[in-house]
Amino acid sequence: MRKVRWSFDVDIVGRCNLACPSCPVGNMSGTPLQSGYMKPELLDRIVAKAISECHVTNFALYNWTEPFIHPYLPEMIRVVKKYDVGCDVSTNLNLGKQIEAVVAANPDTIKISVSGFDQETYGVTHRKGDIDVVKTNMKRLADAKRSSKSTTRVIVIFHRYLSNQREEMEMRAFAGSLDFDFTTYWAYLMPLEKNLAFLGHKDAGAKFSEEDHLLVDRLALPLSEAINVARAAKVLECKLRDRQMAITSDGNVMLCVSVFDQSRYKLSPFLDTPLDGLQAMKYGHQMCETCMEEGLHVLMTYGDDKLEDLARENVRAHNPDLDINFVYGQDRKKTTGLRALAKRAIQLTGSFGRSRGLG
Repeated sequence: MRKVRWSFDVDIVGRCNLACPSCPVGNMSGTPLQSGYMKPELLDRIVAKAISECHVTNFALYNWTEPFIHPYLPEMIRVVKKYDVGCDVSTNLNLGKQIEAVVAANPDTIKISVSGFDQETYGVTHRKGDIDVVKTNMKRLADAKRSSKSTTRVIVIFHRYLSNQREEMEMRAFAGSLDFDFTTYWAYLMPLEKNLAFLGHKDAGAKFSEEDHLLVDRLALPLSEAINVARAAKVLECKLRDRQMAITSDGNVMLCVSVFDQSRYKLSPFLDTPLDGLQAMKYGHQMCETCMEEGLHVLMTYGDDKLEDLARENVRAHNPDLDINFVYGQDRKKTTGLRALAKRAIQLTGSFGRSRGLG
């Protein structure tokens, strides 16, 4: 197992401050997360065990939750950094209390998820968020990075929907003015259970609601067509299963980073179970078989280039007055040069831009 490059997604808290309709925190409110905060001592033991069992490339201190809620986030970052492995934080940046301390802790990457430049757009897809607060906190983060001489890379991740391309250009320019990197992702519906419910699987552990239908209608990547593309790809391996581990705030391993319901998909305490035993549980789980039969492991990792073509054509059809070639031509410029890096990161670890849900 030591030759496999592993990444770990650890929810160091049990909640998020937003309720995005594309994320289970927002669309599965009746299915609670494990509450509370992970203690630094527990994270230390988890990282130590991980590096003793496999080649660890990265610890992401988030999966479904907002790490800035954790009262000791800088200390959690320092725990990971002392082991000389990568440490990422992804945030909606609506909470600003710890910005300077977090930057001083010098995580490798801070990812900021956004889906608009104006509140009218952003507030729908980042529900309960305030884009003006986010922009103020982005400025504070930039100032903190300069004053502390932090080497942390800040990446603004813009979630593309069917009709937010004009605001993408404004956010791209704003991020550039702060010397932040900028990249984009096609938003999709999470978690895995919701996609299976969309396909009619009644035992998936989720119901497909009217609000879910509204979210799907906003997606640039049309869900039915995208699933058909993913099925046709016939990919026989799953990077999320093979190279990535999701751990809850109380130290339990989840079946996958893409499932949400801990009552159904919690496997075992990470500290009590060898890595090969955890992998055996994954490979023997019916949910993995169902997911791969439906091609959802391809969709969750943007695992076929045809998905990109499908989304762009859909945007073009719905926005005839928009200069799509100009908007997407920006992807080739320096400010979004890390799309290639993003694709490579997905190939290596199964994920890159989760906040979660790409909402």
